[in-house]
Amino acid sequence: MEPSGQTLKDAITWEEHRIPSSIAHGTVPVRVGRVGDGGPVGLLVASVHGDEGPWGTLAVNRLLAETPLADLRGTLRVVPVAHPLATEADARQTHLDLLDLNNAFPGDPGGSHTQRLAAVLAEHAVDGADVVLDVHGGGSWNINCFAYRFPGSHDLAEWAGTPLILDGPDRPTSLTGYARQGGAKGVWIEMGGRGEHEDTRTAAVTAGLRYALGKAGVLTETGTTPVPGVVGHDKTPLSTGAPGIYHPALREAALGTVVPEGTVIGRLLDPVTSEVVETYRAPFARTVLALLRPTLARIEGAGQVVAMVASLPEGEA
Repeated sequence: MEPSGQTLKDAITWEEHRIPSSIAHGTVPVRVGRVGDGGPVGLLVASVHGDEGPWGTLAVNRLLAETPLADLRGTLRVVPVAHPLATEADARQTHLDLLDLNNAFPGDPGGSHTQRLAAVLAEHAVDGADVVLDVHGGGSWNINCFAYRFPGSHDLAEWAGTPLILDGPDRPTSLTGYARQGGAKGVWIEMGGRGEHEDTRTAAVTAGLRYALGKAGVLTETGTTPVPGVVGHDKTPLSTGAPGIYHPALREAALGTVVPEGTVIGRLLDPVTSEVVETYRAPFARTVLALLRPTLARIEGAGQVVAMVASLPEGEA
């Protein structure tokens, strides 16, 4: 019988796996936490990309601290910081090999740093999982509010509680893609980012994780049902055609809202003269704003995403 008041955080055990890195670091530790036994097995992962900030990690740890151990029905695994060196650098990947961890699975135990990291995560966290919730977010350069769903995981995406749901990039080398090859149901959550409402969004991610794990049978079900997200279509990134200074017309308050076709989302300015080089507009009759750069930003080259939008059918709220 669990002691009264004990939480998942109180009962979790941690194992450390050291990944060869650089001359300065030698090795870098990756920590995998486990609590419970039996099935189903749930996995929470955060900070696969180091430029997505601490919000996913905070949401995972908040879940552990707020959930009574008595709520556990199966096994829960957690990896709060999946990519330590990239997280330290506030960068998408590390300078060691410039590989995207979310495109490196199942990894290679004898490969480069990122390939070895993927191999460790595959073996010690992903393999054997039944439900995988991969928590991403806007981070230091954008804010966002959606979940990527995949074939077989539409219900899990609804349980995650994000305002918007999009069809995700279904590649087998992503963490969720690799998990799905092993028979798991997985979603990729993109919600959060630096801004005025970052604490509120972190709390919303925590609530969504709790509800999803309850519906999946890893934890007991909760009595609170999140408002189901609407499904966006024709997902479209708005990208730069040149370097410059991005000046947003729509800022944080516009995230997740619907705007009519032609609405100005932002402009790219010449870095010397501040003349408008490009203007980015809503492309659909009902354009939902899934990702935004909410502040002035230096754009160092062509092809940089300044917004992600989708179309919303008539009748959807």
